[in-house]
Amino acid sequence: MRQAIARRMTTSKQTQPHYYLTLDIDMTDALAFRKQLNEAADDERRVSINDLIVKACAVALERHPKFNAEFADESLKMHERINICIGVALDEGLIAPAIMDCGSKTLGRIAKDAKDVIERAKGGRLRADEYSEGTFTITNLGAYGVEALIGIINPPQAAILGVGSVMARPAVVDGQVTVRQLMKVALSADHRVTDGAEGARFIKEIQGLLENPASLAL
Repeated sequence: MRQAIARRMTTSKQTQPHYYLTLDIDMTDALAFRKQLNEAADDERRVSINDLIVKACAVALERHPKFNAEFADESLKMHERINICIGVALDEGLIAPAIMDCGSKTLGRIAKDAKDVIERAKGGRLRADEYSEGTFTITNLGAYGVEALIGIINPPQAAILGVGSVMARPAVVDGQVTVRQLMKVALSADHRVTDGAEGARFIKEIQGLLENPASLAL
């Protein structure tokens, strides 16, 4: 597994010109929204912070489809399905299986499927398409208290979103300093596929969705 990771990450850094954008997202309302959802949900559909991020990315990818593409044969290959990979830490190393067809799934279904994919990943029971057909990746180290994570693109994908921990920090709201629950995200993207302005619009779309979380339930 380490050899496979080494080959893929080396290929990514040698062949995909990365650019990076970082942003703080105010997750205060998203946490309250999650709490409200989980009070009415069964265990199977209880929503994690990462599930909210997956859903927000799925919506943003529908609106900014170049981040769901890849550079192949000197041209762009646009993917019809949105298959979002999530990082799963195993004793042997990190793998990133895909939750398939996220664009057509509700938040509750994403939560259910994420639990299933993680469980099967740890048991070595993933399907071949979950290994090979991902179109975008989220790597999240928030559970470890990490403030920021800048990921390496998972080839041949065009982008990866690194997610840090949600932390209570001072923020200015309506001209007043107050404590908010902030989460730092970092977009790493392939400059052959998109440029910085497109990346800025994409990451701001994710921010807007998470800061107005009711839209994720539609």
